[in-house]
Amino acid sequence: MTVRQAAERLEVSASTVYGLIAAGRLRHHRIGTGKGAIRIPDSAIEEFLKASEVSVINVPEKKKQFRHINVP
Repeated sequence: MTVRQAAERLEVSASTVYGLIAAGRLRHHRIGTGKGAIRIPDSAIEEFLKASEVSVINVPEKKKQFRHINVP
């Protein structure tokens, strides 16, 4: 898929997809001469989503800290 299609699938901007590619976080292919056209396999999107999943299990609740009030 193209960068624009990948952006739509991830619900982000195309520039975010280019950033993920530049950072090495999204696997892709370059096809053609020079810089070439970027193509992203469906499996790369699935890998990225799986790697970026955040699990929220047993996260301790933080107490709010106020500088002007002492809260026990």
